[in-house]
Amino acid sequence: MYVDTTIVCRLEQMGAASAAAESAGYDGVWTFEGAHDPFLPLLLAAERTERVRLGTSVAIAFARNPMLLATTAWDLQAYSRGRFVLGLGTQIKPHITRRYGMPWSRPADRIRDMVTAIRAIWDSWETGGRLDHRGEFYQHTLMPPLFRPDAREVEGFGPPPIWLAGVGPRMTAVAGETADGFLSHPLCPPAFLRETTLPALAAGAASARRRVPEVHHSAMVITGRDAADRAAAREAVRTQVAFYGSTPAYHPVLEAVGHAELGPRLHELSRAGDWTAMAQMVDDALVDAVAVTVDDIGTGAAELVDRYGPWVDRLGFNTPYRADPALLADLAAAVREASVTRSAPPPCPARDPRPDR
Repeated sequence: MYVDTTIVCRLEQMGAASAAAESAGYDGVWTFEGAHDPFLPLLLAAERTERVRLGTSVAIAFARNPMLLATTAWDLQAYSRGRFVLGLGTQIKPHITRRYGMPWSRPADRIRDMVTAIRAIWDSWETGGRLDHRGEFYQHTLMPPLFRPDAREVEGFGPPPIWLAGVGPRMTAVAGETADGFLSHPLCPPAFLRETTLPALAAGAASARRRVPEVHHSAMVITGRDAADRAAAREAVRTQVAFYGSTPAYHPVLEAVGHAELGPRLHELSRAGDWTAMAQMVDDALVDAVAVTVDDIGTGAAELVDRYGPWVDRLGFNTPYRADPALLADLAAAVREASVTRSAPPPCPARDPRPDR
């Protein structure tokens, strides 16, 4: 199992933080689109690293168009010498229409068209052929020589892979159908991955006769140097679970862990802006269902591998609090070791890449 890290910091700190992550043994460095752009930090990361995979987890797809995404991703792939991953997520309608001021309709179909369009653009650049993508949502039919990058920029490794994020079966199936990798949501527990995510991913891949994509999951972890640190971390995770659980698209995850009634109540409280009451509604049983408490590095690593090893290819740590980087690096090393030494449960049948199985 590969172990990755997500870095959130000021731009002037990104180069050093990425170099430190590579030195600590991480296999990948990811950014996400929160208060800042997800692409700019990865340019700095590429400059200061040589080995780690670099990706967005996620960039908001519908805040942009295929041409802009194709161009930015191509440049990062060229500069990193083939280490970039274009990770895309759709977000939800209120953010796309009210925060970004962009159109929203049929997100699963739209993201399928977007991925197809991006690849058509890259194919035109690589081959020098005519650009002629005429999709339902995106049309790209003009590519004068002045705007065509030199194909030699990605020679030897090609354009970057595209990974898609999803939660529900429909979006997950589209990822299986079109994407090179899948970015699981931190709220999803192992049972949801096993019973909902992987079957939908496999079904999508089978429909297109493709291999089942790689799966990355950022597991929520509760860790700290002492009991007080871990107690504070637990409360931060509780608040984050409440925030995630208030989104109707994530209510099926709550249903999977026996909290079907909680989602609508969290949603109503979020509309009222009562974030304190939301966190109070998340009990310890739900926290423990979606997060791993790490009192001891070895035991915590073993639990992470047992929970997620059969279902994911890459693991990250979701820590909605200021976690000790050295402690997380030790945990990452222990997870890598445990994934090799521990006997993993039988693989999920849905992971079989052959569509006829």
